[in-house]
Amino acid sequence: MENVVRLLWVKIVGTAVLASVPLLFTPPWLMEALGFPRFESTIFLRLLGLSTTALLVGYYGGIEQARRGEWPSAVLRMGLVSNAGQGGLIVLAAASGALSGWGWPAQALLLSTGVFVLAIAAAIVALQRRRALSGATSASPWRRAAT
Repeated sequence: MENVVRLLWVKIVGTAVLASVPLLFTPPWLMEALGFPRFESTIFLRLLGLSTTALLVGYYGGIEQARRGEWPSAVLRMGLVSNAGQGGLIVLAAASGALSGWGWPAQALLLSTGVFVLAIAAAIVALQRRRALSGATSASPWRRAAT
């Protein structure tokens, strides 16, 4: 369980630094200075920041479960979908040239976020595989934990 707790803390801190706080609080002039496209309104960025923060609350619930000795399967499923999905979208955006008009700092920030979330997704898969190989119940990230 120690590895699960560590992974969830890495996810919480990394996402707070890379996404939640910047999306909620970065002023539009600074976003433009970093090379992000100009937004007429930042409401959707702020909503995304708030939604990301809500996910972090869910991850913390997984930490609480793991500390009680429970395998946080629902939190790990959420994390796998969220992180693999975000990483995949970032890779597709970069590969399609959708970021070519962005400044290099903005591209570097988004791509580093993509690497981070793909690493989290890979770590979730590795934890689930290790659990499956150990013979523990609920080895699949898609199966409900045994009660």
